[in-house]
Formats: sequence, C-alpha cells, structure tokens
Amino acid sequence: MGILDTFRKSKEVERPNAAPVKKGFTLAEILQDKEKSHLFGKLLERYGREDLSLRLTKGELEENDIANLEQDRLHFVEIMDKAEKVKGLLTTENVVEFAHNHPEFEQIVNLVGPEKAKKVIQGQLVELAFADEYRFDIIADRVETYESYKNGEYKKLNEKVEKMLEDGNFTEQEYIDALNIQDPKAKKKALQELASKSQGKFKKVVNFLSRGKFTRGKLEELENNGISMEKALEELNSHQSEIGSVLFGTMTADKGMREALHAEITGVKKEGEKKTSFGDARREKAAVFNQASFDAAWEEFKKREAYGAAHHYEKDGLKDMFIEEQKQAYREKSGEAKGFWESIFSSFFEEEINSKKNTLE
Repeated sequence: MGILDTFRKSKEVERPNAAPVKKGFTLAEILQDKEKSHLFGKLLERYGREDLSLRLTKGELEENDIANLEQDRLHFVEIMDKAEKVKGLLTTENVVEFAHNHPEFEQIVNLVGPEKAKKVIQGQLVELAFADEYRFDIIADRVETYESYKNGEYKKLNEKVEKMLEDGNFTEQEYIDALNIQDPKAKKKALQELASKSQGKFKKVVNFLSRGKFTRGKLEELENNGISMEKALEELNSHQSEIGSVLFGTMTADKGMREALHAEITGVKKEGEKKTSFGDARREKAAVFNQASFDAAWEEFKKREAYGAAHHYEKDGLKDMFIEEQKQAYREKSGEAKGFWESIFSSFFEEEINSKKNTLE
C-alpha cells in the first residue's frame, strides 16, 4: 500500500456495517444451510415477511427489500450469538444447582438426569430463541444476571475471604464450622478462638499492648465476612431459584421442549417439524410440477369437458376449472408443506400454475 492509500484510509470515517466488513453469516450462507435456513424462515414468519420471502423465491426483489433482508440477517446473527452464549452458560453443574433451588424443576431433572436435562434445554434453546423470543429473553436475562453476579460480587467476596484465611492460622473448614454453629454465644466464642489463633508472636505483643485491639478487630472481620457470605449465598440461591422457575415453565409450556424431554425419557424420538433449506425446498417443490404432465392433463381435460364444442364465453370458466384441478393435484402430490420455506415455495409454484392459464389453447 502506497502513502496515498494510507493517507486516504486515515481520512475515512468508520461506518457501521460498511463493506467489506460483515457481521456473522452472509444471507447466502444462511439460506444454503439447512439448520440456519430453517431458523431464518422462523424469523421471517414471526415478523410477517412472507411477501418478501415470496419475492425472494421469484427473484423479484423490490427497492426496499435489500435493506429489509440485511436488517433481518443482522437480527438473525444477533439472536444466534445470544443463544449460543446462553447455551454455553447452561452447564451440567449449573443445571444441578438450579434444580436444588427449585423443587419443580428438580422433578424434571430427576426424570432424565442432569446431563440429559442439559441436552434437552441446549438442544431446544436456539429453536426457542427464534420461535418465542420473549420467553427466550427471560431465560437469557436470568442466566446472564446469574453469571454476572457469580463472576462479580460473589467472586470478589470469595477472594476477600480467602485472603483473610491466608493471613490467619486456621483452616477454611474451621471457619465454616464456626459460622455454622447455631448458638450465638458458642459461635462468638469459636470465632474469638480463631481470631486469637491468627496472631503470631509479634501480633500477640501488639495485641497485649493495645489491650486486645487486634483480636477485637480480627473478630469483627470474621463476623462481618460471615454475614456477607450468608447474604451472598441467599442472593445466589435466589438467582438459581429464578432460573429453575423459568426453565420449569418453559419445559412444561413449550411443545418442542416437551417432545425433546419425552424423547430422552422413552428413547423414542418423535418426528418434529421438517427442517428444509431454501435450496432443498425449491428443488423438492419444483420436482413435483412437470410441464409435460400438465400439458397431457390439459388435453385429457379438453376431451372430457368437450372444450372444443364449448362457447367462447364458457372456455374461460373451463380453464379456471382446469387450473384449480391442477393446483389440487399439485397439493396432493407435494404433500402438506412442512416448514416455512416449503410453504413459501408451495405458494410460488401454485402461482406458477395460475400463470399458465394464459398459455392454454
């Protein structure tokens, strides 16, 4: 690169989403991948983009369609990134913790075990993110808040207490045992003993000269940290209970979650919604319509309905009748559309059949 190019780049103003930088998958990559194309179809369906999708299949994009498709692509990438992040936070260990703090969610976990419960949740989470973004966002918010607390305040307190233990001459278990004593007087006495144990020779001299000031300070630190630890556990348990609650609600209310759970319980997987890519749907639906068969059916129809002897004004109605017969035959041959893209291409090819009315002679 020469100095003029370097100078030019130094003058460029950074624009969001400017070429050649792209965020995430291209639309071409999304449409060519079966799983991504299926999920992108759910997103388009949820936002009522059927007309745009139909124009995309026809190759008849309008002026604003490019901007809308890019907006939908960025939204797709955003949802995928968020879903993958939340999936990574839902570990087997976390699932066990959530179950311990929510009895109803624990019942679900007990049916299949923690590992399979995690598999069910993770397996359906991305699907849920596109099918029911509101419910997914609740789960994501709870899980991210939990992780933020656990890696923030909770972690800082843990480091603070561990530093205190390093400076003392007592073990972690001794401190925990003292904190778990129920009788207040006995508990205070046990903590005083730990405070005394933390004194070295020099500190004992300082403590004696200061009339026990060091011991009192250490006792106060032990008591305050104990109170902070109790509060931290209460908050952690509260977060875990909230997550258990939303997971229980989702796994009982969402059909996909229930079917995935049933499959893990019985070992029998129920056939779910067919996942078809944009290209697969086009090929499958296109293969159903055959021009030669269409032409042969028209000749047979003309004989059956005495089309040649019909009056001019009757022929248009006969053509409509034939077109309806052909659309019905197409529906029966192609079967019920499963998935967004199959539905779109079914509409596309039925429109194609409609358009052939003008070719009938």
